[in-house]
Parts: sequence; C-alpha cells; structure tokens
Amino acid sequence: MEEFYTKIWDVTYVNSAKASHTKSLIPSIFHRLALPLWPNHFLTQLLTNHGCFRSYLLKMKKVPTPHCTCPEESEQTARHLMLECSLLYKEHPPVLRNLPLPLIMKYHINTVKVSRFFKAIFNMLQDQSKQDQIP
Repeated sequence: MEEFYTKIWDVTYVNSAKASHTKSLIPSIFHRLALPLWPNHFLTQLLTNHGCFRSYLLKMKKVPTPHCTCPEESEQTARHLMLECSLLYKEHPPVLRNLPLPLIMKYHINTVKVSRFFKAIFNMLQDQSKQDQIP
C-alpha cells in the first residue's frame, strides 16, 4: 500500500508546474527517498531557492535588484551560486563542476567539501544582506 501512495506522490510531484528549482536537484520522489539527506535550514534554502537569494528577496521588496554582485551579473539564485558565481570560485568544489546536480545530491551532498561550500554561500549572503536591505 505504501508503494502505491509513493507512486501517486511521485506523479503529482513530477507533473506539477511548481518547484522547478527543486526538481533540477531532486527529479523524483524516488530519487529523494534514496538520498542520504537530512535537511537543515541552509540546505532547505538551497533546495527550494527560497532563502536569502536576491531573486527571492526581490519578490518581497527587500532588495532593489535580483542580480548578483559578481561580474556575471546573473540573477542571484541558489543554482547560480552553486554552479556559476565567480565570487565563490575559490571555495567551489570540483565535483560541482563535473557532475549533474541529481548525482551530486545522491553521492556528495554530505561531503565536507560540499558542506563547507554551502556554508561559504550563506556567509557571503549574510554579508551582502547587511548592504542590501531597503529601509
């Protein structure tokens, strides 16, 4: 019976028009259930793109622009910070450059290098938030 409801949950998740960012990391419920993942505050923000990212904060009118302060001037999303942002290049683990995101989630999400990198992302965001707040 549990498998039946898991399949329904998976079909609902996969066919939903929402959560595109999360689906790029976790493409199915079966993938999620196979992950050695214990979400915390920071990881949840990275998985959902709902956090201190300028793209998200702009929706709440907390910052004047969705763009990152990096030379790329891309929209600052969790994906941009994890994969593209040159401001984080020194901290960027090579595994994030070489594997698709679902495989990173499955095999590397709990490694020290990836965990430290995620922490570096949030340290940078914390520093930026002090400068960004609209009064």
